[in-house]
Amino acid sequence: AGAVDKGYDFLYTIYKTSDNLPNGKVWDMYSLKSDGTANYYYDHGGDKCGSYSNEGSCYNREHTIPQSSFKDGYPMRSDVHHVLPTDGYVNNKRGTYPYGVVASSSWTSTNGSKLGSSAVNGYSGTVFEPIDEFKGDFARIIFYFATRYENIISNVSFPMFGDSAYPGISSWSLPMLLQWHTNDPVSEKEGGEHR
Repeated sequence: AGAVDKGYDFLYTIYKTSDNLPNGKVWDMYSLKSDGTANYYYDHGGDKCGSYSNEGSCYNREHTIPQSSFKDGYPMRSDVHHVLPTDGYVNNKRGTYPYGVVASSSWTSTNGSKLGSSAVNGYSGTVFEPIDEFKGDFARIIFYFATRYENIISNVSFPMFGDSAYPGISSWSLPMLLQWHTNDPVSEKEGGEHR
């Protein structure tokens, strides 16, 4: 109750306050480094993706829980709590892979996010590992989604979710996500007037 779906395109407007760096640029958890710098920054609205050929070209909307896993349904598709502004190229590299700890990296972004084979016990597929600075953020996003959409979570085909409404999170990812949450507590970005 109380949630209003403002539409998919409106996310770019929300990002101006929910995902705004102190320098007024887009807060991109796939490009921002742990020291607060990045190799590139995006202007809100002005640097939205058309096409891209590498990192640093443009930003778009990253569904932490892939759209295909819930059949592009609303309100999930435009829920700003899990749809983040990220570099388009990194977003594409991450694809629909679950988040996890990488054993052997096949690709690494400029901020240190990695794609590669899973080191998480119980999951042997490819995973995407954000940097430590943001692991708690992503863990809490996964928990949010499983809680907010508990009524449909058993129909969401994403490896991080289980096959039941409760706890909703798969047995292989739950311990990892709890550890990420503990190691990376709620930040000012998450707990302040933002997201």
